[in-house]
Amino acid sequence: MSGIGERLGQLTPEQRAALRLRLKERARQAPAADGPPDAAARIRLSLYFFPQARALAAPDYYAMMLRACEFADERGFHAAWFPERHFVDFGGSHPNPSVLAAAVAAVTRRLRLRAGSVAAPLHHPVRVAEEWAVVDNISGGRVGVSFASGWHPDDFVLAREPYDERKKTLMRTVEQVRRLWAGEELAFPGTAGTTARVLTQPRPVQPELPVWITAAGHPDTFRAAGTAGYGVMTALLGQTLPQLRENVARYRAAWRDAGHAGRGDVVVMTHAHVSDEPDLEERLRPALHDYLSSYRAQTGGGDEPVLLEAAFQDYLAGPSLLGTPAKAARVLARLAEAGADEVGCLVDFGLPAADVLDGLPRLAELLPTARPTTADCDRSQ
Repeated sequence: MSGIGERLGQLTPEQRAALRLRLKERARQAPAADGPPDAAARIRLSLYFFPQARALAAPDYYAMMLRACEFADERGFHAAWFPERHFVDFGGSHPNPSVLAAAVAAVTRRLRLRAGSVAAPLHHPVRVAEEWAVVDNISGGRVGVSFASGWHPDDFVLAREPYDERKKTLMRTVEQVRRLWAGEELAFPGTAGTTARVLTQPRPVQPELPVWITAAGHPDTFRAAGTAGYGVMTALLGQTLPQLRENVARYRAAWRDAGHAGRGDVVVMTHAHVSDEPDLEERLRPALHDYLSSYRAQTGGGDEPVLLEAAFQDYLAGPSLLGTPAKAARVLARLAEAGADEVGCLVDFGLPAADVLDGLPRLAELLPTARPTTADCDRSQ
């Protein structure tokens, strides 16, 4: 979005007014995404939570989230994803994904529970293994974790390692968590000059922790995940659909070259609210404008109305699940063709809680008829 902002900053007021008109016309005329209709039947659907904290009071938000997960559990959605965010409005209702996953585990039976993501450098690997083992027991073996290297320098007031070393810390922490999860005893230094050998408790239900690496769009992250044999959790915020296709190809190639069985697993997050109501654009506009403003504020961006409208129109016309059921089905087909195995449907982007819940039945209509079972899932699922 920064490139768009630079270009908009060079426009005169008259040019900006003309751009507004062109954006509206493009939104009316843009064709829905093309793709083979049967491709969508091969893709899993999950719910992805990443709220704007100020949009709903915390008690109302958590109540909505629990109801949404109960619905997803009943209707056959694959998983629910919970992020980790600190000190900012964007995603700020989720400081610890394991806490919310535990709450959802207690009210669901089949829905898989995913961290999307644990910021690995901010945590001791023992704590990650312990917390998610608790959730694995409560849920009967339904957890998985996507690990990230961290985003904001301010978050690293919680960290054990320097911000500049976060990518190295990420991969080391993932391996330590996996070894602890599998029952291996590891040595860690204490603060009294001693070394402790640690075997974590409780023991999890799953013998192996399903793992993804969160990738914002950098090719090296996709390659590293494939080489290590982990899944990838990504989004279209930092890459175009053609770039996603190229990155997935890099990931699959690295996976094969490393000699792993199967083909890995790619999860793509996208905004979702499916409706054929004629006023959908007007209902979505204030929520998404505010949501995108919150996203830009975390990196010092401004609230330029034309920029927000340009991004909003891109979401409507582009590869999101915002719009009619027919458009959403075609977008799912395009994402499947690009290599996605699962789409995480981001539903809580600032709409009123009732609107989020009311939109879930139409989203559920996109579910494939045959749901994968645990036996169908490869190592990273």
